[in-house]
Amino acid sequence: MIMNLNLKLLKSTLCILSVLVASFARAETIELLQKNASAAYEKMMESKQAAESLMKDVTFAEKKLATAKQKMIEAEREAETARRKSEQARVAMQQATSRWKQASDTLANEWGKSEIK
Repeated sequence: MIMNLNLKLLKSTLCILSVLVASFARAETIELLQKNASAAYEKMMESKQAAESLMKDVTFAEKKLATAKQKMIEAEREAETARRKSEQARVAMQQATSRWKQASDTLANEWGKSEIK
């Protein structure tokens, strides 16, 4: 009977110990899971900040690109206007040169006639 009682006591002690060990193991597992979740949250927040920063960079670069495109369009317009004015100036120069040649020829003819007389 004492042996039976000792055996029951031993079984109860072992049961309590196994519950304690299981509880301790579970607590360690939960603590590890909390650490993992915390580390994952920190990584997520770092990634979020990096993504937000990069989105600002993209927005800035797109605005800069739009400005550059607008300046290029304006430069193309200015170049076209300059080409047009240059062509007009070339035509005006040709016309002026032609009039000068005609006037010089007319003058030379008149001098020639006046010397013959």
